[in-house]
Amino acid sequence: MDFLITLTLIILLTKLFSHIFAKFNLPTVIGELLVGIIFGPALLNLIHTDNFVTLFAQIGVILLMFIAGIEGDLTQLMKYWKPSLVVAILGVIFPTIGAFIVCVLMFHFQISTALFIGLILSATSVSISIQVLKEMNYLDSKEGMVILGAAVADDIICVILLGIASSVFAGPHSNSLNLIGLILPKLLFFVLAFVFGKWLVPPILSLSKHLIATENLSGIAIVLCLAFASLATYLGMSDVLGAYFIGLAISQTKYKAELSAKIEAIGYSTFIPVFFVSIGLNVKLAHLSTNLPFILITIIIALIGKQLGGWLGARLCGFSSESGNIIGAGMVSRGEMALVVAQVSINAHLIDQSHYTAMIIVTVVTTLIAPLLLKIFILKQHAQEPIPQVIAH
Repeated sequence: MDFLITLTLIILLTKLFSHIFAKFNLPTVIGELLVGIIFGPALLNLIHTDNFVTLFAQIGVILLMFIAGIEGDLTQLMKYWKPSLVVAILGVIFPTIGAFIVCVLMFHFQISTALFIGLILSATSVSISIQVLKEMNYLDSKEGMVILGAAVADDIICVILLGIASSVFAGPHSNSLNLIGLILPKLLFFVLAFVFGKWLVPPILSLSKHLIATENLSGIAIVLCLAFASLATYLGMSDVLGAYFIGLAISQTKYKAELSAKIEAIGYSTFIPVFFVSIGLNVKLAHLSTNLPFILITIIIALIGKQLGGWLGARLCGFSSESGNIIGAGMVSRGEMALVVAQVSINAHLIDQSHYTAMIIVTVVTTLIAPLLLKIFILKQHAQEPIPQVIAH
């Protein structure tokens, strides 16, 4: 019965902390992380990581990425594909290279550890930015569209790099794999994802509507999610990659809105909170004082890398400096994807516990700073351009 008590505590506490953080206009995901830190081994030691928590957390992260895919908008990405792609690429390159150089030269980390820390810092979560854009009537502005488009591209780039890097550095026979054997399974996965997503997912979902069963559509959607997560793992990629791409395929169907609401209810009511709490449970505050210089430097790299990447990418595509600052600030926030990369990294023993804790702290700090930066730059542009350039619908 212990697992029932654990699940009861996790769900209750995450909802209470989410409410408190939402009241103060702070990211609710930070509140869920704090539940794991406060009530886990780091402080009160009331909740512990076990097989139950691990399994629920694994399902949670798969559903989280599945939902991110379903809520994606490839139409907007294609409309602003050039600035979005440039911003996304530079937003991955700058923090990844910056972190890699610092980790290798200053802290003498192994190449694999430095690379994965760079990947953690390259991840973006715009859920916080979207809320700020809505509040300030900038969601439909050209800056808002580029931020959204770049977030889609950023997620795809980051997840692909995560899957490839995991197979290279964490594979049991990675040293003996030749280049062809390494690349071919990945190419096969993307071919299957494209073919399956474009031509098979829509009819499968349509057929599921004719099944005489409760929640037939959402049930078949979860089957597709878990099947593609398994396929990705079988072909040497991360399971979250399979879930994300099948979600993107569903986002192009007429069932997007219905499935988004139903899968969110399943994921966010139980499994996803367990995932975030499980991350907090792995935080050990004992490592904080010894890693303070590393934490401060990586926070600076995380902030400057995304801000500079977004600003430069926007400027290269003809945006003003003020618009570039807004786009850069919109990409600063870390969140779900950074936590996913961190979790994959520690599970594959590519970073140790102290680095893992440092990355969680960096994620929390950048997520708290990002909304403030975004508001400052939007207000600054308001002072110069009172009416934002809104896209005509």
